[in-house]
Amino acid sequence: MKLNFNKAQIELMNTMGFNFDVSGVLSDDQILEIDKKVSDYFARHGLDTNDRVNEIGLICESIMDILGDL
Repeated sequence: MKLNFNKAQIELMNTMGFNFDVSGVLSDDQILEIDKKVSDYFARHGLDTNDRVNEIGLICESIMDILGDL
């Protein structure tokens, strides 16, 4: 399945170390891996010191929204 990620989403995911092209056709296992890695990345980098969502967090949330609509 090919998902419609935007440039910012793809660039962020490319920093997460996937061993496949996140902008290509994805298997169910690859989609699950994206979900896990993005969720973990959000937990580590997506909140500021006051627990407010930062720019990275907003991008992570937008990726998770796409995956949640599947």
